[in-house]
Amino acid sequence: MSIKPNKKLLIPVILSLFVGIFFVACYPLSTGAIHWRIKFDKEKIAQKKAYLTDTILVNEKQPNIVLIVADDLGLNDVSCYANSTVQTPNIDALANEGVKCVEGYVTSAVCAPSRCGILTGRYQQRCGFETQETEYYPTNIIEYLTGRYISEKDTNWVVATKPRYPREWQIAKQGVPPTEITLAELLKKANYSTAIIGKWHLGKNPKLNIPSVRGFDYQYGCYGAFTMYVDNQIQEDIVNYRRQSFSAKYQWDMARRDDAMIYQNNKKIKHEKQYLTDAIRDRSIQFIENNKQNPFFLYIPFTAPHEPYQAPLDLYVKEFEHVKDKKKAVYNAIIRSMDNAIGAIHQKIKDAGLDDNTLIIFLSDNGSASYSGITSNEPLKGGKLTPYEGGLNIPFIFKWKNHLPENVVYRKPIISLDIFSTVAAVSNIALPKDRVYDGVNLMPFFKQETDTAPHDKLYWRTDHVHAIRKGDYKLIYSTRDKWKELYNLKEDKGERNNLFFSMPEKAADLENDLMEWEKTLPVKPMWPRIMDYRFMIDGKSYLFPA
Repeated sequence: MSIKPNKKLLIPVILSLFVGIFFVACYPLSTGAIHWRIKFDKEKIAQKKAYLTDTILVNEKQPNIVLIVADDLGLNDVSCYANSTVQTPNIDALANEGVKCVEGYVTSAVCAPSRCGILTGRYQQRCGFETQETEYYPTNIIEYLTGRYISEKDTNWVVATKPRYPREWQIAKQGVPPTEITLAELLKKANYSTAIIGKWHLGKNPKLNIPSVRGFDYQYGCYGAFTMYVDNQIQEDIVNYRRQSFSAKYQWDMARRDDAMIYQNNKKIKHEKQYLTDAIRDRSIQFIENNKQNPFFLYIPFTAPHEPYQAPLDLYVKEFEHVKDKKKAVYNAIIRSMDNAIGAIHQKIKDAGLDDNTLIIFLSDNGSASYSGITSNEPLKGGKLTPYEGGLNIPFIFKWKNHLPENVVYRKPIISLDIFSTVAAVSNIALPKDRVYDGVNLMPFFKQETDTAPHDKLYWRTDHVHAIRKGDYKLIYSTRDKWKELYNLKEDKGERNNLFFSMPEKAADLENDLMEWEKTLPVKPMWPRIMDYRFMIDGKSYLFPA
């Protein structure tokens, strides 16, 4: 005997089921996310304020500081480092007139954390800036699953975190925290005029961490990770190359909105018509002209050659139209455009009679984005996002006429943290005693006043991926994916021969040193990463966090 369902009871059950599914799907992922609450150390902020308030007198011995940072530029993108398919005569000129470091490292293989280390002189993990700032987190399960599907459908980006994210008012605190002293704030202590002309990518909160509240008198450029080189994507004097990937599509769609907007002194420039690299060049030259009578700090973080790929048509036609691979031709033209801008800025310093009183530092924030299929860091392994040499070993040049030797190749390991300590030393500014500074003054090493190496150990950590270089050996491992690799960089710079199983004692020694360093760091980062990128390297699959 069959039993007919009671329609009067069935309808409410179905409705209840749909309502339940709806509320579960829309349940906010930030609920209960106390784990990601950002708190700033008030005592540290007070100590910083007291230190910066105690200004020092400027004297004629204090040099100008020009810090030039390229965006995703690898060793193979600079001709004086060999293997380059594009000539960079102006970057090469800095090396010919100064010190070229071949074992120069950054503290992260991705933009924002690396820049935090550059501008604070401290491993960025000390203040919790371990992964990229995240502009947007999914707010409910529907958004989470939709975003996961879209990102993983046609790309190697993998949503690898549990869906538990900070609330909006906590996201607004992301960036270099107010406890940290930036290089601009340090030099303001000695009454330097300061400017940032280019990419910031260290926060956008107007009360906490935009350039104007972090020591910069003048600002021009974007606050976020990228922006278009021109305002109009379809422009007769520009040649574009669009990669068909999730991240590339996002950047082209973003155009110059939100964090990709161009700002000048915190005011939006709605229609900047000039090619961005040229605009950075011209404003840098103007700043030098306006401030040549007093000590100045000019920070020039170019957006080149970061995606989206847009090159000046005249330069493309003149220099690279013969290159059969269009994407490589566009990429090379972007680099050449930046090199030309660097040459013009360098020439302005000479023409203004400032050459022997200006320390110029050039480096990249990480290795080139080899995952794009456009550039390669070979024979180095990996590239941007990876802890291999291709992601961390970058072009790094110091030039100071009559103060540093010329046309010298320095072969001992240095790191971007050394910029802060070196600048403080040459500017006669004593560093505060209430915090650890991880960099060293490189001047005695470059002048061969000592035979020792600047560092006996260098450290890296990005979420579950950890690395250390000690002497010639480098250990890399993932605490989540349970793999470990050990390399002898003197004999195997390309990191092809994993010695972990044949040298377990050496691996254990490095791991112990790395763990001791990590004990000095905060328990956790200030915010969660949201994605990993899947790499296939030498036939092995890796997930590296952003």
